[in-house]
Amino acid sequence: MGWQKDFYRKQFLWSKSWMDYDMDTLVGDLIVKLQRLCGKDTNKILELGGGNGQFAVTAAKHGYEITVIEIVPECIEHIHYLKEKHDIGDNLRIIEGDFYNVPLKDQFDVVCYWDGFGIGTDAEQLLLLENISDWLKPGAQALIDIYTPWYWAATAEQEVSFGKIKTKYGFDAEGCRMLDSWWLEDRKENVITQSLRCYSPADLKLLLNNTDLQYIHHEPGGSMDYENWTYNATVPLSEAMMYTAKLQKK
Repeated sequence: MGWQKDFYRKQFLWSKSWMDYDMDTLVGDLIVKLQRLCGKDTNKILELGGGNGQFAVTAAKHGYEITVIEIVPECIEHIHYLKEKHDIGDNLRIIEGDFYNVPLKDQFDVVCYWDGFGIGTDAEQLLLLENISDWLKPGAQALIDIYTPWYWAATAEQEVSFGKIKTKYGFDAEGCRMLDSWWLEDRKENVITQSLRCYSPADLKLLLNNTDLQYIHHEPGGSMDYENWTYNATVPLSEAMMYTAKLQKK
């Protein structure tokens, strides 16, 4: 996964330097989703791929006991910065490592993986799902964002600009993978690309047949109208760029 780690590292550094939003701002929409899908009695959370730490710190401020696993050192540094800035105590534990092989023995009420599932092969996804099952208490739940193949196949060749950051989407039809390429203006020779395996709910259920995780529910994500530059938060699954799958340990 080394090449994917390099993508996320540069994505974080470029975004921090050039994009016009505050990476220090806490977010609440995922807390609302967590409470809606898993109930308000949930307490102990594991987040995979914490990124800039906005969700983890927000969850800790809401009283959750949260552990976050992140592989990019600069992201880890920023999560520590947010933890100190917002005076978070022992509610937040930060682990730098690869969630495919991190030696974590704890079990949790919920495992969350927002906007990132699919970075490996089907076999690697299966390994991760087995890890998630090990980390869940009996009957506990996982919330995982899954990219849809139909949206990203239709979005291939779309280019988007964020300040000096340029991006272009592609789609590997044979591998059923969304391709997301980034580069800085006038420096396309330094392009970086992530590749995420897309799964329909039917595909994901087939993958889950080899685990003790049960597919309970899905909630469609939104869709971007690139012509009018508007985001539609509520669309049917057939139009959504991703969906959140709710899984439960049997």
